[in-house]
Amino acid sequence: MRRCGGVARAGQLRTAGVGRRMLEKAVAEGVVQRVRPGIYALAGADPLLMRCAETNSMLTCASAARAHGLWLLAEPEALHLLRPDGKLKAADAVVHRGTWKEPEGAFIASLMDTLMHALACLPELEALVMVESAALQQRVTVAELRGLLRGPGSRRALAILDLVDRGADSLIETVARVHLRRAGFRVDPQVTVAGVGSMDHIVEDCVDVELDGKEHRRPESRQKDYERDLAAQAQGYAVVRFGYADVVHRPEWMVERVRAVVARRLALGGLPDRRQRVDHYIRPAEGSGR
Repeated sequence: MRRCGGVARAGQLRTAGVGRRMLEKAVAEGVVQRVRPGIYALAGADPLLMRCAETNSMLTCASAARAHGLWLLAEPEALHLLRPDGKLKAADAVVHRGTWKEPEGAFIASLMDTLMHALACLPELEALVMVESAALQQRVTVAELRGLLRGPGSRRALAILDLVDRGADSLIETVARVHLRRAGFRVDPQVTVAGVGSMDHIVEDCVDVELDGKEHRRPESRQKDYERDLAAQAQGYAVVRFGYADVVHRPEWMVERVRAVVARRLALGGLPDRRQRVDHYIRPAEGSGR
C-alpha cells in the first residue's frame, strides 16, 4: 500500500498477494481503513489520493505534476481531477473528462493525460514547463502531443508546443528563454563554450545569462560560478545572473537589465568567437518532434 501511495483498490492488493482474510484482519486492527467498498487506505495517507478514492477520480493536470516528476511553476489554486464520465461536481475542483492513455496506477492520471489537460487548462508558461520537463526526460515528444490535438480548439495548445526547445536544466531557464525571445533577443540555450563550460543562455552572441536555482547558494557552488564567470569574461562575454524571483515575479525588470547589458556589450565591439561553441544538448533527428 505504501508503494501505491497509501491508497489502493482491493484488486491491486489481491494482485500483490494480499488475501481477503489478511485484509479483513488489517482493517480490524486499524492498520488500514476501508474508504469505500473495494478501496483501502493507510492511516495518514495523502488526502488528495483519499479524495480521488472517495470520488472515483484521478489526479491530473497541475495536481499530478509532482507525482510524475514534472516541473511545476505554481501550486494549483484548485484541485484538478480526471473523471472520464463527467459525473463529478465539486466547487473546489476542476474536473477533466478527456483521456488518451490508460494510467499505470489507480489514482494518478497517465502522463499523457496529465500533459494534455495542462495544455488545455493551465496558463501558458505553467503548461509549458510541465511539457518541456517531460520532453527533456524523453518520456514524451512534442510530435506525440501534436498528434492528439485536433480542431480549432487546439490552436492555443499547439502554440504552447511551439515554445518547447531542446534544452533547459530548470523551469526558470524555460521561463527566462520565453521572456527574452519575446523581447526580440536571439537566445541560444544550453551551449558549451570551450574553456568555460555550459552556459544557460547566450543572448545576441555576447551575453551569458545564467539562471541560478537553490543549489547555487552553497559556498562550493558559488565558488565555481565565480570561476566560470571569470573564464567567460576573459573570452569576451558579459555575464548576468538571475534567480527564481527575478524570472518569475519580475520578468520585465530581468529583460530590461539584459537589454542594457547587451547594448553596452555590442557597443564595445570585438564579439566572442562562435567557433568556440558546441550545442550542449544533441539536437533531435528531423521529424522526431523534439
